[in-house]
Amino acid sequence: MPEELTHETPLDASLGGPAPGRGDGSGRSLSEQAYDQLLDKILRGDLPAGAVLQERSLADSLQISRTPIREALGRLENEGVIVRHLGRIIMVREISVQEIMDVLHIRSMLETEAVTLANGHIAVEELERLRGQFELLENDPEPDPADHWQLDDALHNLIADASGNVVLSEMVRSLRRRTRMFNLKRMPERYGPGREEHLALIDALVRQDVQAARQAMTTHLDNTRQSILRKLNRPPAR
Repeated sequence: MPEELTHETPLDASLGGPAPGRGDGSGRSLSEQAYDQLLDKILRGDLPAGAVLQERSLADSLQISRTPIREALGRLENEGVIVRHLGRIIMVREISVQEIMDVLHIRSMLETEAVTLANGHIAVEELERLRGQFELLENDPEPDPADHWQLDDALHNLIADASGNVVLSEMVRSLRRRTRMFNLKRMPERYGPGREEHLALIDALVRQDVQAARQAMTTHLDNTRQSILRKLNRPPAR
């Protein structure tokens, strides 16, 4: 029997996964679970830009057959996360400096609109919960990059979803993935300023001050852009 049709095992047997061939109990297929895990590895840098991806080794590492791996890779390729060279060599895509500048420019336009639409549509309790989590990072002398990104995602995705525009929300998520794939994404000097910028954004949303929220979002993304340029010793963007 061909390997791609062989008996499928859970993605993570050590966690007491589901019965063979089934999802994880959440209703997600094995290919969806494989997609989530591969994307997470790419965004964390475990699979860095330029890394060659092989179906067999990925299947072995995730304890799953090659069919869902192939489907997950196809989805990642369609989203521009990975590329195929010579029709068969699959690699994690390198994000250029110009592309990240373009992405942040588009994000600024989209997320400023998102925060405008979301104003008044996010529960204060949810915003205060996020505020508390950001403030906890202030007391951590060596914050975990994963914690930083998790909170960053939580706030930006909350705003995008609260905009009520599904297409806008999907575009924001896609562009944020590209931001995280940039090979200089780990900039610890941005943790403190980024936290304060997020807190200013939360404050504006709690007050339902749409102009302040728009300005806070614009400032946050522009500061991120300028920090990347300084890291690369490039002239400040105008």
